[in-house]
Parts: sequence; structure tokens; C-alpha cells
Amino acid sequence: MIKFSYIKNDILFFVLSHPGGKQEFDNNIESIKSALKFYKPEECSETVINDIKAFVTHTPIKPAITAQKKELRYMERATGDFPINIHDEKLNSLVKSIQKIIKDVNEQKSATFTQIKKQ
Repeated sequence: MIKFSYIKNDILFFVLSHPGGKQEFDNNIESIKSALKFYKPEECSETVINDIKAFVTHTPIKPAITAQKKELRYMERATGDFPINIHDEKLNSLVKSIQKIIKDVNEQKSATFTQIKKQ
């Protein structure tokens, strides 16, 4: 029934989602005012509230958008069959290690694919 509330210009606003709720709220507004004068929550201790108002909104609450991490899966197109013509030893070994990783991944994928195919 109560969507949210906020304070603006020393007025506490309640935003409601149903007209029946607003009617009930209007009937109880004086008791809410007296309760706030008697006991003020710590969060509102520095804020002066002179009046309380309520209104109905018909706009739907937008759901919080959470970024879902979606794991992308795709077939590897690289086969690792490429010549390595690098004279620098360090760079040559690095490229060879990458080539080996690509070939190993392809072997694992093809082994998994053949097992699935047999089933």
C-alpha cells in the first residue's frame, strides 16, 4: 500500500499505491501527527516535520535492474595450426605456449563432442 515516503519543505509525504489506502491514511493522519510529536525517530531528529500529506501514484515501480553475468559459450574456431617465425626466444616460447593451449582446448572439446555424439 505505501510505496515510499520522503520529506520536502518540512512536509512528510507518503506515496500510496491504492486510493482506498489513501482514504484510510487520511482518516488516521491526525493520530500519526500526534505520534510523531510524542516520539520522533532518531533518523528524523534533525528534521522538522510541520505537516503530513499523502497521494496516490499509478506508475508501476520499476524493478531494480541487476547486471547478470551471462557466460558466453561459443565454439573455438582457432585450431592452433599456424607457423611461428619469431627469432626472439622469449617471445617464441610465449607464442608456442599459446599454440599448445589452443590445441589442448580443441582436443578436450573434440573428445567431449565425440562422447556426447556416442550417447
